[in-house]
Amino acid sequence: MTPTPEALKAWKMEEARQAQILAEAINSAISEASKQFEVPTLNALCGALVTVQAAALSSVADLHNRKELRKAMERALPRALAEAIAKGNGHCQTVVIGGPRQ
Repeated sequence: MTPTPEALKAWKMEEARQAQILAEAINSAISEASKQFEVPTLNALCGALVTVQAAALSSVADLHNRKELRKAMERALPRALAEAIAKGNGHCQTVVIGGPRQ
């Protein structure tokens, strides 16, 4: 059965609502946890986020559904990045030890 346009729109709105709530909770947890470090390492944050993504993906037992979810996540990243940049969402400087500054 194909969902109606209204049902699809309602589902997308609920997905966006939940995503916003979870994003705010994750950001708050990251901000609070980073107070434990003199200098929080952006690489460590990215590594933790990838680990959490992998855990979420691995919880999907069906290979086809897991692959589709991964593709959806990959498609969503450029848009989320563009939106965060447009909001002026902080600025970090990365430094490679033993290498040139970026």
